[in-house]
Amino acid sequence: MQPKRDLPPTGGEKKRHLWAELLFLTWLLGSALGLYYLTFKDYGEFDPEQLWLGWQAPTDIGQRLDLAADANQVTLVSVREGGCGCNSYVDAHLQQHASVNVVEHTPAQLSQLGFVVPASPMAMVFYGQQLVYAGPFASGPFCATDNSLIDDIVNQNVRLAGTFLNGLIKACRCT
Repeated sequence: MQPKRDLPPTGGEKKRHLWAELLFLTWLLGSALGLYYLTFKDYGEFDPEQLWLGWQAPTDIGQRLDLAADANQVTLVSVREGGCGCNSYVDAHLQQHASVNVVEHTPAQLSQLGFVVPASPMAMVFYGQQLVYAGPFASGPFCATDNSLIDDIVNQNVRLAGTFLNGLIKACRCT
């Protein structure tokens, strides 16, 4: 008995293989583009329209928010808009700073008080009633606690010379 020999594929089989390969490559490319879009659709500059450039935050915003006047009291104001995909990342930051006074507001509430909110979620850190930081909680597309921009400010390991409106950093944000 002679061993069975593989015959070369016929023209119809070659076309079927080519179509299968083309379909697989199209699916692979479509999946990669879809994943890229879903991962990075909310990633970008925090203040893309440069609303904060040259703008001065109201010096009495802490009073307008009814924050404690004690300069040793650190307050973290979390500003979130419902439906933003980045909101889930903020929860880890808030848990990390559970010992700090945390206040929740919406961008609309802050706008009514005269504060420009270029994107959300946004962190505002106050020492007493003095705003020292406003901007994203962290840099990067996933706003991970490892990339936190507020840890040292909240823990008072860093003293800023004045109010820092951090709009030029790239972060997960909804505008």
